[in-house]
Amino acid sequence: MLIAAVKQTWRALTVWPDAGRWKAAFTIAVPTAAIIALAGFLGGWLRLAPALDMPSGLMAALILFIIPALIEELIFRGVLLSWLATFSQRWGSWLAAFLFMLWHPFQALTFGPPWSAIFLQPSFLFATFILGIVLTHIRIVSQSLWPVIVIHWLLVLVWKLLFGGPFY
Repeated sequence: MLIAAVKQTWRALTVWPDAGRWKAAFTIAVPTAAIIALAGFLGGWLRLAPALDMPSGLMAALILFIIPALIEELIFRGVLLSWLATFSQRWGSWLAAFLFMLWHPFQALTFGPPWSAIFLQPSFLFATFILGIVLTHIRIVSQSLWPVIVIHWLLVLVWKLLFGGPFY
């Protein structure tokens, strides 16, 4: 079953959604970003603080595309979701989103950088769970990993470059 999940993940990487599916993905992602922003401002881990160093911002954009966007999406909305869905699509979807949320405090408590205490805040965990649910939905509907990779990347990039997200 794991080999089938890897093959399904590979297929999801080879599918580039049409314009309608991209539009549908962002139609869901934009209000989700507003909910996440509200949680972030109320939780104090989001504040207007634009980064002014353009070369560092460009390097951050590249790094953040690979880690967390590409790698986390390959794991959580790729292999893990595909594997869990073989047992039950509904419960597999919820479990994949829940494990995505739990991944962040696991990072904070094991190998995360000093600032990763943010990953332990209830408002951050709420935002991460909501994001996990929405990205899982988008992945299933679009049949592609690209919308979830791009949305995840954009949200983290905006957090880091415009809203005071910490860097390593």
